Amino acid sequence: MQAPFTILLADTDLDKTDILNKQVKNNSAFDCIHYKTEQELFSILNQSLPQVLIYDLTLPETDRRLSLLQKIHTDYPELLIIAVIPNGAEDLLEFVLQLDLFFYIHKPYDPAEICIALKRAQSRLSRRNANTASTTRDEKPASFYGLIGQNQRMQQLFELITKVAEDEFATVLIRGESGTGKELVAKAIHTHSKRNKKHFVPVNCAAIPDDLLESELFGYTKGAFTGATQNKKGRIEYADGGTLFLDEIGDMKPSLQAKLLRVLQEKEFEPVGGLKACPVDTRIVAATHCDLEQLVSEGKFREDLYYRLSVIPLSIPPLKERRDDVPLLLESFIQTYSTKRGREPLRFEPLVIKALMSYEWRGNVRELENLVQHMSILFSGKDVGLDDLPEKFTVDFDRSTSVEPPPSPDTTTPQQTEQTKTEALLSLGSDISWESGQVDFNELINDFERQLIIKAMKFSSGNKKEAARLLNLKRTTLLEKIKKKEIQDNWE
Repeated sequence: MQAPFTILLADTDLDKTDILNKQVKNNSAFDCIHYKTEQELFSILNQSLPQVLIYDLTLPETDRRLSLLQKIHTDYPELLIIAVIPNGAEDLLEFVLQLDLFFYIHKPYDPAEICIALKRAQSRLSRRNANTASTTRDEKPASFYGLIGQNQRMQQLFELITKVAEDEFATVLIRGESGTGKELVAKAIHTHSKRNKKHFVPVNCAAIPDDLLESELFGYTKGAFTGATQNKKGRIEYADGGTLFLDEIGDMKPSLQAKLLRVLQEKEFEPVGGLKACPVDTRIVAATHCDLEQLVSEGKFREDLYYRLSVIPLSIPPLKERRDDVPLLLESFIQTYSTKRGREPLRFEPLVIKALMSYEWRGNVRELENLVQHMSILFSGKDVGLDDLPEKFTVDFDRSTSVEPPPSPDTTTPQQTEQTKTEALLSLGSDISWESGQVDFNELINDFERQLIIKAMKFSSGNKKEAARLLNLKRTTLLEKIKKKEIQDNWE
């Protein structure tokens, strides 16, 4: 029999929690632990992580409690958080939805609503345990601190993040297109490291004007400039002991680059208007979608800072290079935007999934997430067909494409797979007369490439985009090869 899950519950408002206590105690799937102070809360979280936290936002000092809730949500990503909000508090509801918590309930308590929350928590935790139990030592997790992917490149990224997090001092430079999840990678590094008890502080260097970015990062002293009526702590100091994430670092102006270099080299900083350097222990993780080497060669980015930042470089593959992860991402976002928000989950038809897997995804994972959020509102509890998708997702898709079921992993053994590969390779030279002497290796390879392209174009009914996907080539590369080998329309 499965051991009960643990719920952590505030015990500071007993006269109003009787209903909640009864519901939890009546559910044999859960054991309940109470905490009375914030110190006790974090002590329990650090010593023995419970599976569920019911966090009351109706108590005094709401702003402070919101800040703590945000920290808990960041530092303990596996914890299922159920927020308690007052009836009619639209601002709190909006905050909770933006934070993307597991669930929320209202106060005064409604037993039926509590029951729904507990059932969903039990269902989620049971599935999580089942997935863990069924994972063999050779299988890789599909999710890693909010990052999702079973593609080989994503699995390599997960392993690299784990290694990077073990060294809590080296700087990290994350590269990736917009929408690939650079901040999620930075959060994963922070959460998996020993610094996870301190703050993770994100700063978008492109979103803050140059004249404000310096004071935001370094803080300032009283009287440093007109309007500076008191000292202000900067984000570098606020991240002391934790992690500072500098997104779009390539947009930082040169004068600030020099000040940041000193932070990295000397582990100290000077506030704006300050005369004394302040020591700081902040790990810096930077990210960019720009080519920093190119900016260095153009004199727009300091070379010494670049090498300081890129001690450990990480690259996130764009979604178009890991299309096999699209179904996984769809499932995760459906869970987020349907089940968590009380809607019936929508279902994408197989042909729709195939169309989405062939799409270019210029906006990467963020674009896919926005699509699911949009469709979850319009098609709650329904099946989504090709005609239901926005036109841009289907304009280049061949609707006559048949959907073939994925091969079962049980039908082909690794030995059979290797044997098939070997036989295919040997068959390439089956019609070569080896007795005649030397063969023209380059000509044979060129002919083989030509035949591969023709077969792929025939299979995709002339759809170059689909043929490129089948051949695992970029579309532009395929077009160049077709032109170079002069095989236009040879597949018809």
